[in-house]
Order: sequence, then structure tokens, then C-alpha cells
Amino acid sequence: MNREINRLLVGVLAGCAAMIWGGATIADPQAAPGKFEMLVEVASPLGFEETLERLEKNAKALGWKVPGKWKVDFQRNLKKVTGTDIGPNRVIKMCEPKAAAKLLLKDEYKQLTAMMPCTIAVYQKSDGKTYISMMNLKAMGEMYGGDVLTMTKELGPQMDQMLRFD
Repeated sequence: MNREINRLLVGVLAGCAAMIWGGATIADPQAAPGKFEMLVEVASPLGFEETLERLEKNAKALGWKVPGKWKVDFQRNLKKVTGTDIGPNRVIKMCEPKAAAKLLLKDEYKQLTAMMPCTIAVYQKSDGKTYISMMNLKAMGEMYGGDVLTMTKELGPQMDQMLRFD
């Protein structure tokens, strides 16, 4: 039963992209009390391309891996398939390999592979500003507890550092 609940929660986290909230940090989001926020959205002070470059540079400086094959031009792909231009929109997948390996050694966490590597979206909205969205690590850690909570407490501050643009 517990395993089924975990699978359901992973499905909700991986597939429900409608719950977006703005302005908080990864390590300490400030959502309304009692409101689950699956994703964190942050406005970037930089332009679209500059934001992508800085995120990757910051991630690599922290020891995260960002292979070229893990970068997806979502705008181009959707335009090619549907003919619809959604505006600048890219997805970067990155991994902190030591943390991932530590969790995935245990059978009870192997299902988290569905959410690895971490996916970060960079896009422009109709206001012309560039935004970044990613999974709310604090919420995920609190939901799972145990080793996942420990990992999210460690990686949350690193992800906050990735969002530093000064």
C-alpha cells in the first residue's frame, strides 16, 4: 500500500504541471499555508539566452552535470510538430550525480528515476520577461521524508545558488 501511494505521488509530481507559483527560493518556499506547490517559478533579471548560459555555468561550478544532449529546445520542437510558436522555451536537465547515485542504490527510491535528472525550464512570457521554473524540492523532501528529505535539504541551497545572477 505504501509503495502504491509513493507511485501515485511520483506520478502527481512528474505529471501535474498546472501548479506553478512565483517568487520563492528552492530551499525555503513561502507558499500559502496548506497549499501544495509542486513547482517554483522565478523571474530572471537577465534575457533568455543569458539566463540559460548563467544557469549552466552556475550548475557546473557546483559540480552538477549538464550534458548537451540534456538540453531541449521546446519552442522549436513544438513549432515543428504543431506549427505553433510558444515563444522562447527551453528545458535543461541537470544532475548532481553523487546525490542521485546515493538515493538510487536503495530500492525504495528507484522510482525517483522518473524525476531525474532535475528538469529546469527557461521561458519567456507575454510580458517579455524570462522565467525559470523547477520542481519544489522542499515539498518533495517533506512528502517523502527520510533520505529524500536529507538530499533535498542539501541540494535546495545549491539550486538557489544556481539562480544567482549577480
